[in-house]
Amino acid sequence: MVKKVQLYVNLTKKRALTLSEAVRHQLVSFGYDIIENGDDEPDFVIGFGGDGTLLKWLNTKNYNTSAKYIGVNCGTLGFMQEFSIIDIEKFVADIPQYVEQKLNFVSLELIAKNKKSRYYALNEFNILNSEDKSFRANIEVGNEFLQKYVGTGMIFSTSTGSTAHNISSIGSIMFPNIEAIQMTPSEAIINGKLRCLSKSIVIPKKLVISLRPMVKDKIKLIADGQRIYEGTYETIRVSYSPSYVTILTDPQHTFIRKIREKLI
Repeated sequence: MVKKVQLYVNLTKKRALTLSEAVRHQLVSFGYDIIENGDDEPDFVIGFGGDGTLLKWLNTKNYNTSAKYIGVNCGTLGFMQEFSIIDIEKFVADIPQYVEQKLNFVSLELIAKNKKSRYYALNEFNILNSEDKSFRANIEVGNEFLQKYVGTGMIFSTSTGSTAHNISSIGSIMFPNIEAIQMTPSEAIINGKLRCLSKSIVIPKKLVISLRPMVKDKIKLIADGQRIYEGTYETIRVSYSPSYVTILTDPQHTFIRKIREKLI
């Protein structure tokens, strides 16, 4: 059966444009069908760009797709863009041998004015006060009260997102496919009257994290770098999602190798 491929290109990067055209010609020569219409669901999506390319593509699909993603790095760090192409013909020829990896999302349910909204993120959700004040919330984990949190904000990341915004705070690196959520405080306040958890905590997938406001401040909610909500809320519930995206990886590019080459 002929495999359908869509090319998703960061048009602001000259290398992404040049490389995608060369890969397009090679795909055609190998018998792949190139999909130009974004309404069709391809078998594979090849993304050309930096680390935000996968996130932008998922956003266009509302985090709901069965297509397998192949990331080609045309940026700098390229932690989530798996491949740096040297030999274009070999890259295309090896597609059937690439290894599938499932990356689960983190889910967030927001209740405001008796209306429920659900959002997804591959890397993380970041919750902040929208008026440049401290973010304040009562936090429960698995229906048990944990703390009254006051600080700049709170990050909820997947294992995939542990090397993204989470690591620039005080969060830890997690191996891929660890089925958990990492909750990382950002600049938690600790003084004589208030003590908040100042370290990240890894929470197993079966437990739901609930937040309720201590005061009626407005918040801003950021998912994978995109602001998705601003306003007051009654309850926020964060949970590990069974939904996922499948990416194709090179088995030689181990996680330890990525950390060594890109983060150290």
